[in-house]
Amino acid sequence: MSIRALLLICLTLFMAGCANPDDFAHPGPPHPGAANPYSNGGFHDAGPNYPNTGR
Repeated sequence: MSIRALLLICLTLFMAGCANPDDFAHPGPPHPGAANPYSNGGFHDAGPNYPNTGR
């Protein structure tokens, strides 16, 4: 096995260990104006990670 193949396998395993399936269930909004899956108060409630959008 070449060193390149071994490094590729190690990198693949490392990156697979970093992937948490819980993060993909609720990825969250891409920016503060987007709909937030964590929000309970409708459109004007930006959710826990963003400032209040008014109201």
